[in-house]
Amino acid sequence: MIGPVAWLGIFVALFCAPVVSSAKMRFPADLFSVSFANSDKGWACGRWGTIIYTEDGGTSWTYQKSTTDYTLSSISFTDERHGWAVGDGGTIVHTQDGGRTWKKQASPSPIFLMGVTFVTPEKGWAVGERTTIVHTRDGGQTWQVQFSGEDYILRAVSFADEMNGWAVGEYGFIYNTKDGGTSWTQQGGQFEISMETGDIIAGNYLFDVSAVDGDSAWAVGIEGHVIRTTDGGQTWQAVITDLPNSHLLAVDVDESGHILIAGKGLMIHSNDAGAGWHPTVVTPSIEYGWLAGLGSKGETGFCAVGRDGCVYLGDRQGKAWVKTTY
Repeated sequence: MIGPVAWLGIFVALFCAPVVSSAKMRFPADLFSVSFANSDKGWACGRWGTIIYTEDGGTSWTYQKSTTDYTLSSISFTDERHGWAVGDGGTIVHTQDGGRTWKKQASPSPIFLMGVTFVTPEKGWAVGERTTIVHTRDGGQTWQVQFSGEDYILRAVSFADEMNGWAVGEYGFIYNTKDGGTSWTQQGGQFEISMETGDIIAGNYLFDVSAVDGDSAWAVGIEGHVIRTTDGGQTWQAVITDLPNSHLLAVDVDESGHILIAGKGLMIHSNDAGAGWHPTVVTPSIEYGWLAGLGSKGETGFCAVGRDGCVYLGDRQGKAWVKTTY
């Protein structure tokens, strides 16, 4: 089980970087998240306020002005016009015109926001440091803190619909809501202090979660940790993939049983709801890199983004994954 120093190093290496002016940015910047409104139009975000846009399914990308130099760790679009990105310093930026213009929204907290998801152009959630969950019912004109207080990082949030959602993060903490966030229930997460060394003995850090419906969700984390629930989170089961215990940073699941997981140096997939797992061949190899964001393009496949601005496109069966440039 990984110690606190090790997972902190992973976190810092991936998501923390000094804020610099746009004139001093190094391109291409690391990308952490990607979201598609349909099979053609998608957006990705990353370090130094980077937002890029495609209208041809990811074959080509252009930059958009995000209005911030802070790292943007997560992005979510509900349609071709409405999107949000969140990041360091409580940053929230929003577009109503497909990214032609981005505007800042007032955050209820200055903490690092790590994940965001919207289920309609009005209703969305973001999560971050200090176990904070913030929510909007009016497209971000106003944001309220729904849950906070513990000193743990929530890394990702996913909703199956307007009522059912999960948030996951540090020490394996899992929180679930069945009422749109009015109440959040802890379903996992623990740590103990070693009596011999004084070190924290922690649960596995969870980096991402994907909600399928009100009963089913998948989560992934460090050291090849994959878990799932089929009963609304009453129980979570470890999933054996028989693949290298690399750090897993992103997961995407669809209702037909296709599951894609990406992380440090690898990508794996299942076409039968997790019964069998296979390595996904990507060209060129990501053996010495990482992929931190996955976005579904519907029936046409997936997009993955990661280190040094890499963008990969592939089908839903885990075949024919190739790198594109911008």
